Amino acid sequence: MKNITISGLSIALAMSLTACQSTSEPAQIASETNQAQQQSTNTLQIFEKAKSDYTQWLRKMEESQSFRLYSSDLVDDLFDAWEEAVDVYADFDADPEKATESYSLFSSGTYAEVFDKRLGEVAALHAELLTLKQTADDLLAEAITEMAYLDAIGAEEVFSSRYKRIAKEYRSLFVYVADNDLDDAQLKQVRFLKNAKSLEVAVVLKRNIEPLQKELALLRKEGFRSIAPISYAKANAALDQAAATVSAEPRAEDVIEEAVFLVNFELDHLKHMGLEVKRFKSVNDGKFEPLILALENQIHRISQALDQQDLRNKPIKQQTDLLAGQAETLVKSLKNKPDVDPQLMELMAKLEEVNSDLSNTEQQVDVLSAQVVTLEAKKASDESLIDDLRMVIDTIKPDEAKVKPAENSTSVSDSEAVAAEDPKV
Repeated sequence: MKNITISGLSIALAMSLTACQSTSEPAQIASETNQAQQQSTNTLQIFEKAKSDYTQWLRKMEESQSFRLYSSDLVDDLFDAWEEAVDVYADFDADPEKATESYSLFSSGTYAEVFDKRLGEVAALHAELLTLKQTADDLLAEAITEMAYLDAIGAEEVFSSRYKRIAKEYRSLFVYVADNDLDDAQLKQVRFLKNAKSLEVAVVLKRNIEPLQKELALLRKEGFRSIAPISYAKANAALDQAAATVSAEPRAEDVIEEAVFLVNFELDHLKHMGLEVKRFKSVNDGKFEPLILALENQIHRISQALDQQDLRNKPIKQQTDLLAGQAETLVKSLKNKPDVDPQLMELMAKLEEVNSDLSNTEQQVDVLSAQVVTLEAKKASDESLIDDLRMVIDTIKPDEAKVKPAENSTSVSDSEAVAAEDPKV
């Protein structure tokens, strides 16, 4: 009996253990599944962050290429560090699951962690470069502005060799700043600005004054200095003044343009004067009368245009003086003349008055029209009210056809009663 009892207990215990085991297995599978899903989600999040960081720094690195002026060595170090970070990122870019795997046997971090670490080195170098840039921008602001202006006016095209020397001097200023030799950078900047300003003036002179100098030199070579010395001296003086203006204010474009215009004017005057002198000199045997008559005819045309007078019986100087006086009188009369003709102003006033009356009339018409509309609406309302009253009256008024027979029957009854009371004998 005892053996049977022990056997029964053993079977029950085995069945109980089997039941417990079968119950815990699904829970364990579910737990492992949740852990795998959570791990996959974390891996994806880590990969997405690494991808976002890579994209942001890729843009920053593209901008950093333009910072070589400030320190070529620092930019090289920055890009070396960036290449190392990119090498790590490239290993798990196509396989996000690899982001959380161990980077190597000799490294305790994952691919993503190593990438973050190398990005930190890139960020440190980039911050150092930006700090250096800010220092140089503040200290060398004048030099930067001047160099930008030389580029804007095309100094390299006009004076290539001088520009290259200036550009080399300009780049050396940033080397001093990168080496933290700020005092030397300031001193060298003063010399640079002097040389750069000189080049700036030379460029403006080359483009604006040199063509005029060549033209005047050609006229001198053709003998205009001896043929028309007074006009030549005036043109030369205007040219010297223009050159002085450029040297003093090389960026005053409007002033330079006006100075160049005056030089061109004097050069044209010199040409015409020289040609007239040559024409007189070419006259044979002193036959100047045709030339003088031609000049007088020109003066006569002007006189006819002004007041149709014939002044040819007077000396030429007197003719020109009279014409000048007439011209001055005409100019004064034009200046004193009102800008608008009084008759036109009167007509404009009348037109405005008519327009005002017309506007008032239109307003009155609008008012009357509104009143008519109101009265018509009131009339329609009254007519509607009358119709309603008629309907009410018709409703409460007795029918005439019914009333008249009643009256007739009453009359017959009365007659019969009278006859009964008063019979005929």
